[in-house]
Amino acid sequence: MHEGNFTEQIVAAILSELKKHPKGKVKQIKVKVGEMLHLEPESVKMHFELLTKGTRLEGIGLDLEEVPVTVCCLDCRAEGQVTDHHLLLCDNCDSRNVKITSGNNILIDSIELEGASG
Repeated sequence: MHEGNFTEQIVAAILSELKKHPKGKVKQIKVKVGEMLHLEPESVKMHFELLTKGTRLEGIGLDLEEVPVTVCCLDCRAEGQVTDHHLLLCDNCDSRNVKITSGNNILIDSIELEGASG
């Protein structure tokens, strides 16, 4: 399961960001996860729960949003989602000469804090 490694990185990044807000109480965390990463949301949430025990994040829910794969065709310049993220083709001209523009990374979208001043 690669979810554990990705979730460790998510937790580390969030805890690092929280150092800037030592008095803030975390209310909610939103994370965008690229479709290309093939992460199982329930597995990520389970790992998150285990990894956050004893931290400021313990008991906080994780809101995950999957981001679809989009590409830009380097031949016809069309941009858009792909039909099958296992075979990256331009939906406009069927070229394989595409660049992934979204859906292949993890982004901590927001960390909602209560009492974050100071």
